Amino acid sequence: MTTTLRYSSDVCDEAYVLDAAAFFAGYQLYLTKNVYTVKEVIQEVKDSESLKNLQLALSAGRVEILEPGEAHRERINRLAGELNMLSKLSKADLELLALASDLRERCGRVVVISDDSAVRRVATRIGAATLTIKYWRTRTK
Repeated sequence: MTTTLRYSSDVCDEAYVLDAAAFFAGYQLYLTKNVYTVKEVIQEVKDSESLKNLQLALSAGRVEILEPGEAHRERINRLAGELNMLSKLSKADLELLALASDLRERCGRVVVISDDSAVRRVATRIGAATLTIKYWRTRTK
């Protein structure tokens, strides 16, 4: 089930936006709240172990699948074009970044967890922190 972001009075302190690499590493099992992704990323998780762990996290309510607003999709497409990154980003990447942009409006801090350097570069430009799985490095703005 995908939920479209709705703005309300509840503002989160921190949100984690997970790319497929985070699910492959089982990162969702270690985060307990404010963990989000998009349906396009979920569709990339196909190996049985990662899929089992993802389904467990989804059924326990530890990961929420959201759909970003159209204004944020347009913002990310424009920004990726300005950075000459549009050809390096998949539809899943663009949706994930649009979600991160959307969450930046209602959360104090957004952390995008991805090993994709193009995703991390655009995420940093929208004011999100990034975390890589492969090298366990954090980059904050």
